[in-house]
Amino acid sequence: MPNESQAPASTAKEFAILQLRVTALEEFLAQMATILECERKGFTAERMNAWLDMTTAKMQMTKSATLEEVQALRRLQRIVVG
Repeated sequence: MPNESQAPASTAKEFAILQLRVTALEEFLAQMATILECERKGFTAERMNAWLDMTTAKMQMTKSATLEEVQALRRLQRIVVG
């Protein structure tokens, strides 16, 4: 049985992972809304991937998101868009 000192660390780690997933989901939805509003030629998975590739590269370059947040967004991109 794990001792009590291990439980808070595990909970904190799980919370941090959940926060990254929520942040990635929020960013993904914001990017999707932008594409839906601005893309005149129709929305495709290929265009979504191209947009997300560009924006995540800019996030890393400008440091507007942490590496962990960018990685979480890229994981979500692979899951949702392919």
